[in-house]
Amino acid sequence: MVKLTSKEISDALSAYQIQQNKRYAEILTSEYLKNYRQAAVIIPLLKKDGHWHVLLTLRSQELVEHRGQVAFPGGAREADDENLQWTALREMHEEVGVKPYDVRILGRLGDMPVITGYMVRLFVGEIPWPYSLKVNSDEVESAFIVPLDWLADPVHHTVKYRTYAGREIPVIYFDQYDGYQLWGASAEMTLALLSALNLND
Repeated sequence: MVKLTSKEISDALSAYQIQQNKRYAEILTSEYLKNYRQAAVIIPLLKKDGHWHVLLTLRSQELVEHRGQVAFPGGAREADDENLQWTALREMHEEVGVKPYDVRILGRLGDMPVITGYMVRLFVGEIPWPYSLKVNSDEVESAFIVPLDWLADPVHHTVKYRTYAGREIPVIYFDQYDGYQLWGASAEMTLALLSALNLND
């Protein structure tokens, strides 16, 4: 059972970010990064009945990219965004109605390249719960929460191989939870969170 405090999560994220920065320092050069568009997502954590949960969304079928997939709130950086943290907060407000000032940023998980050409900065934030979500149907079909304990149990995810651009790539799939299936880049982000919190053993 996950019994971490908000401060312990924040401290763990800080340590993890330092490790990731050292790990990727050589490949995350300006030459490498110029091939990617900047984007950001936020992994919203909340406490329900004394237990940590993660908030996820089911993306609309009408979207061009990642349609119908389970994802964290987020998107591409816009010209008016002060920084990538604001990108993540703005996107969460637009998608599910969580106001930026209601979010306590606990830390970052570093940057993750995704196959659609984005370099995604991963933020982790705590939101109050219960919360009156306002789902934007243009972008999101629904929002739901999953217990962190369930995500941390290794029996609930596996690796499958899919063909992309003519080659086989490993893709992480979680079991269905309440009719939703988390897989792909968002599943990788989830495993990064679990790794940072030492919950992936």
